[in-house]
Amino acid sequence: MSQQEEFDMLFSCLKIIDEDKLNFPEVGSQNYHNLYKYQNKEEKFKLVINRKGHLNRQNLTYIRNSQRLKRLLVRLDMTGPPHIGIDAKKIDTPHVHIFDKNHNFGSIVEPLSRISNIIIKNELRDSLEAFLVYNNVDLKNKNIPHL
Repeated sequence: MSQQEEFDMLFSCLKIIDEDKLNFPEVGSQNYHNLYKYQNKEEKFKLVINRKGHLNRQNLTYIRNSQRLKRLLVRLDMTGPPHIGIDAKKIDTPHVHIFDKNHNFGSIVEPLSRISNIIIKNELRDSLEAFLVYNNVDLKNKNIPHL
């Protein structure tokens, strides 16, 4: 299986969260949540909610990595500088880094609006929901707090 095929399989599989409620870290910190492939707890992923901005105290980033590949799969930056998109134009935040061959392993970004139709009203809750839906995480019976 090629690296891209493995990425595609891990990206598209249904994932479950190993807890009923997701909590947001305090500003200046981050937390971790375990994800698993549906019906296969041996296939593990990590969700990181990062609010540790050193220069920007309002930093908000979501990361999903694969423990098998030992690397990032997807990162959503809600804050931060623009990055280059597929069309070679700068894409402001929020934008998504996709660590596959088509996106030059994260260096080419997609605007959040291209991958999600969720309207961001409550930045923390709505952006996390958009990230999880995009990453094919089952949210049935999960509680994402309103802050």
